[in-house]
Amino acid sequence: MGRRLAPAYRLFFAVKPPPVVARQIDHYAEILAGGQARILPEHQHVTLGISADVATYPQGLIDTLGTVAPRIMADSFDLLFDQLSYGGRSAALRPSRSNAALARLQRQVADALKRSAAPAREDWKFSPHQTLFYRDGPPARRRIDGFGWRVEELVLVCSHIGRTRHETVGTWKLQGDAQYRLF
Repeated sequence: MGRRLAPAYRLFFAVKPPPVVARQIDHYAEILAGGQARILPEHQHVTLGISADVATYPQGLIDTLGTVAPRIMADSFDLLFDQLSYGGRSAALRPSRSNAALARLQRQVADALKRSAAPAREDWKFSPHQTLFYRDGPPARRRIDGFGWRVEELVLVCSHIGRTRHETVGTWKLQGDAQYRLF
């Protein structure tokens, strides 16, 4: 009998493709993966900021992040992943060019995490990508027609590590500073 892992949780802010695009990406990943397990369409995301793993359910931190997230002021924007990238242990979609709006949103998320005193994940740095599946093999990169969507919301996800469960614990529409403008 296998040893059961202790529960662990990880919070992360992300943007996610809409369901129709997630299904298209999953179909593409299925062709590439050759039978290997893929990232579920409902789990597809681009991580913008992540906390260190914790042993107990982080309700206090979820509440704290829920108070700082609404202060993130970003407009909706278009995102295009037009490169397929194989790393040493994964296959992912990446943009071929930097996206200034995505970079601004990520900086605001990083600032919000710092303000909240969330425990930082020390080995993480922002590298815009969306993982398709995990695999072993040599690195490679190539252009593809790509997958794009309009990013209109920020999500906070609690990952139940090792249990293939992502729990969306908060969503915020990207409205720029519209809620503070006078009519």
